Amino acid sequence: MSERGARWNRPDASMSLLADLLAGKDLDPGYEAAAARRAATGVRRGRAGRWARLLAGTLIIGLLGAVAVVQVRRGEPVAQRQRRALLGQIRQRTAEDDGLQRQADRLRRQTDGLRRAGLARSDAGRTARQEMDGLAAAAAVGPVHGAGLTVVLDDSHTRGDPQDGRVSDQDMQRLVNALWAAGATAVAVNGQRMAATTAIRFAGDAILVDYRPLSRPYTVTALGDPGGLERSFSGSVAARSFRTLKAAFGIRFDIRQEDSVRLPAAPAPTLRYAGEVPAK
Repeated sequence: MSERGARWNRPDASMSLLADLLAGKDLDPGYEAAAARRAATGVRRGRAGRWARLLAGTLIIGLLGAVAVVQVRRGEPVAQRQRRALLGQIRQRTAEDDGLQRQADRLRRQTDGLRRAGLARSDAGRTARQEMDGLAAAAAVGPVHGAGLTVVLDDSHTRGDPQDGRVSDQDMQRLVNALWAAGATAVAVNGQRMAATTAIRFAGDAILVDYRPLSRPYTVTALGDPGGLERSFSGSVAARSFRTLKAAFGIRFDIRQEDSVRLPAAPAPTLRYAGEVPAK
């Protein structure tokens, strides 16, 4: 047998690759290059997939935002038109109500003049007229004038929570009740006379007196002795509360004495339980 044939027939010739692996030797350079290419391709594909998903999510969010903006812009003109229409109706109804109120006041004055003229013709009539005048002052059905006190309230103009520096309907109720308790014989808010059935409420952003909105600043006028009213009112719980609100939140709270004030008559009350007395 030749030397070449002896070397080819070695029994351990086919075991060289396995022996190299068991011995911990490195792989063939070709195998190493192929493995590196596969690893790099997998990483790039994973990163590319994540970027694709992120881009798709961003596009979807942007599309939803654009649709929402378009819907808001489409609905905004409609809301503005509706708001303008409602404001126009409110102004129109308010003007009509003011005109009817002026007409009612004029007719009330004419009726009062005719009644006084008729009662002045006899002693019994004059006595009845005096009693009616006293009752009319208590019921606020006639105008009054004289010295008094004026209290001005207004919302704060400083920065901060607007609710803390805002005059509410409860503040107005406390002020009016405190003036009555201080000895006022008649009270009006922004020219609207307070009666026994007058209601002060809060609706939206406005304070209402018998369903009529008040405009700022709020001027409350009380008829009575100016000095006595101011001393009694200044020591009340309501006045101390307003001074605290003025110092803490900057609301306006001013008091001044008046030599002469004039308060109009209150609107005629709606009689729900009165009826005609049958003749005997």
